[in-house]
Amino acid sequence: MGELSQKLSSELKELELKRRNKEISAKEFYGGLLNILQHLVNALEDENIDENQIRTQIPLLLTFIKSQIKNMAARGD
Repeated sequence: MGELSQKLSSELKELELKRRNKEISAKEFYGGLLNILQHLVNALEDENIDENQIRTQIPLLLTFIKSQIKNMAARGD
């Protein structure tokens, strides 16, 4: 595991532990997850990923993005 992936994994575990222990609200947990996602986006844009890995990740990203856009629209954003 690389340095960044270890850091993000640790951040995620800490965030999950805080949520499980009710130290943070659902909104704070959500914000922390989005922060980790933002770091992942920045790192993955520059990473050398082979074509097969990219193809397997596209459906997951499409599902997530479409769902978030639909939810935003429902909230009037």
